[in-house]
Amino acid sequence: MKITTLCKSLALAGCLLASTSMAWSYEINAGKVLDGAGKAIQLRGVNWFGFETNNHVVHGLWARNWTEMITQMQAQGFNAVRLPFCPATLHGSAPPSSIDYGRNADLQGLSAIQVMDKVVTELSNRGMYVLLDHHTPDCQTISELWYTQSYSEQQWISDLTFVAQRYAGVPGVIGIDIKNEPHGAATWGTGNNATDWNRAAERAAAAVLPLAPHWLIAVEGIGENPSCSGSNAHFWGGNLEPLACTPLNIPANRLLLAPHTYGPDVYVQPYFNASNFPSNMPAIWDQHFGQFVQAGYAVMLGEFGGKFGRGDARDVQWQNALVDYMVGKGMRSGFYWSWNPNSGDTGGILDDDWTTVRTDKVQLLKRLWGDGTTPTTPTTPTTPTTPTTPTPPTPTGGFSVQEMMDSVWNAGYCQRVRVTNQGTAAGNWAITIPVSGTINNLWNATWTQAGSSLNASGVDWNKTLAPGAAAEFGFCAAR
Repeated sequence: MKITTLCKSLALAGCLLASTSMAWSYEINAGKVLDGAGKAIQLRGVNWFGFETNNHVVHGLWARNWTEMITQMQAQGFNAVRLPFCPATLHGSAPPSSIDYGRNADLQGLSAIQVMDKVVTELSNRGMYVLLDHHTPDCQTISELWYTQSYSEQQWISDLTFVAQRYAGVPGVIGIDIKNEPHGAATWGTGNNATDWNRAAERAAAAVLPLAPHWLIAVEGIGENPSCSGSNAHFWGGNLEPLACTPLNIPANRLLLAPHTYGPDVYVQPYFNASNFPSNMPAIWDQHFGQFVQAGYAVMLGEFGGKFGRGDARDVQWQNALVDYMVGKGMRSGFYWSWNPNSGDTGGILDDDWTTVRTDKVQLLKRLWGDGTTPTTPTTPTTPTTPTTPTPPTPTGGFSVQEMMDSVWNAGYCQRVRVTNQGTAAGNWAITIPVSGTINNLWNATWTQAGSSLNASGVDWNKTLAPGAAAEFGFCAAR
């Protein structure tokens, strides 16, 4: 779908992003995220932070071109980005800082919100999903509650609705994480409207959904709670236990539970020192958030990660155990923290040079996604099942192909390919297109290359296309 930018004289200032069609939507059904065609989608996500800081722009643009980083994300298999922001990014008139305009000339002269528009639209145009995230109220500190002495609940709601109005028309935006990591004073189900996060989340959802009825509302947990909460320490945003006693009055088909959890690189909780670590962790994760998978909720980690061998030695065990646990629970979507290497307690997918990829972390995530090797130390064995869904018929009229070049240099190039079902029935796509050079990375498809021909077909989560639906894959090649 083509994205256009429309300036309208509405209650909010600036230009709103809108699409020529409103045919897309997202919803929750039976614990899964579905697209408008009713197909389950897997979110292979990563956090790319910076819009929530005083730079008011995604980090790394002092060292890289922003679109090249998106291409690199796709090359690693990521198809979704959680994008933190803060209020001053939405409303500030000053340009963002820490951008090398020699590398990012197209951002010269743009305000922070205009750069955010470009990033969100580019991700969507490439077939990637975006989860927006209200991260910090002052662009510096994660607040305990959704409001502070200098940032009211009314301002919070106003900013959420501003974002909903601005991005509700962008197909790739699946929804919004309404508050990052409630903790400290935040409670759940105590009857105190000033601190009960569950009631605040309901008020936020009630304000956002009329403006973006096809969005998902991502709700995190809290920290410790005086009732309906166990004694095992929680990470900020990681405690969903009180939901069992006090459910959320948010439409079930809109509610995405998005807790955070971390390992010993971030903070050494008492259970990391247990003699049976990490085999003690599945029971703790079940208590904190995993129990709600069995209860029928969609549960997706909004943040998890660590230095993976470059900090506390136990972090590798912890991350491997978490991935085993998520696979066993069927939680194969989530947002890794972070793309950025400048996260002090976790590091990133990129190394400190902002270019080299931590392939060990990517392999870990590919195991989560279903693309990697068999777990070496599984904690939750699973029994494979034989799918019973019949293969859809081949559609009448076949599939159209659109090729889009992303970047070209002397030694190679990267491009995307969009496949659209032009037929009258759902079908599994498979195409052959001419290519030059030797493909060295391809994402979002199964493929082989024979000389100058590329044969590509869909993977589990994008292979079946309804009439009019499209899938997108990309590749890089050396000449």
